[in-house]
Amino acid sequence: MKAAVFEQTGKLSVQDKPIPSLSLGDILIKVDLCGVCASDLAALNGDVTDYSPPVVMGHELAGVVADSRHSDVKVGERVTVNPMLSCGSCEYCHADLDKYCENIEGIGHDIDGGYADYMRMPKHGIDTGKLISVPQSISAEDLLFLEPLGCCLNAMRETIFDKSVAILGAGPIGLLFAQLTKNNGLQTFMLEPIDHRRGAAEKMGVEAAIDITEECIAALIETTNGGVDTVISATTNNQRAIDLAFKVARRGGCINFFGLAPAGQEIRVNLEHFHYTGHKLMASWAFSRWSLNESRRLLLEKELDFTLLLTDRYPIEQAVEAFKNARNRRGVKSVLTGA
Repeated sequence: MKAAVFEQTGKLSVQDKPIPSLSLGDILIKVDLCGVCASDLAALNGDVTDYSPPVVMGHELAGVVADSRHSDVKVGERVTVNPMLSCGSCEYCHADLDKYCENIEGIGHDIDGGYADYMRMPKHGIDTGKLISVPQSISAEDLLFLEPLGCCLNAMRETIFDKSVAILGAGPIGLLFAQLTKNNGLQTFMLEPIDHRRGAAEKMGVEAAIDITEECIAALIETTNGGVDTVISATTNNQRAIDLAFKVARRGGCINFFGLAPAGQEIRVNLEHFHYTGHKLMASWAFSRWSLNESRRLLLEKELDFTLLLTDRYPIEQAVEAFKNARNRRGVKSVLTGA
């Protein structure tokens, strides 16, 4: 089979690999689609360190069970995965905080993931509830968004909201947030420098999709009488994004730095100024079992529209080009397709 392997910082290659062999309790997933995630781009850049190369990347997947050695899983089931394989027994796991477990193995991070024609799901992951099955009525095109949507839902539960929200970045994550905030009755503004992504946000019905020029930002602050109640930064949190988040948040507002940051990026605040502005600063990441279950429910009930998100498909043989496309933000969401 073909697979896209993260070999080391700066090097992604397409390789011929054997179809994974199974032990008792494992299953084999035939991958239909697997989304290119910003965390994979960051790992390839050397900006994040929670990967163990060489490894087949890919964790936002939709597929079908091709072979099963597990009594609870049938061939033909449409599935995706919770890609954080944790111990299932520690205090964090019992509290639905698997992401803090000291024994995490990440699919597509530490063990081979979905940028391949086939992927092995180990018995331990199935036994701890990390295989997610859905009806055949859920398309692969929708199913691949279950995990990123779960990340957004987790952040929504943690973030402080009032009446208005500005989302920085109209990429796939920003557009998911926009649908969730709109569905929660929030006045939603999208801040995005790229025309076609602002266009996607406008089609979703946000209050306004705004360029990040000084004039446009000044107009937003005036429109919202001093800034929005909440900012969610769904883009790379470089210094420009950090400064913008503080600029558009009102006094006492909440800022959630959801997006990843370049290696070494810091936030520096004047503590006296921070004291009097009263900003609530936070960072949300990953998902929980609760949020993935909620994401599954939203998919089943067709409460969100993913048609504007999935814009670019590439066969695994063109994985390097898919990464370039995502890095250059040519579309919205780039995905790799299995054989």
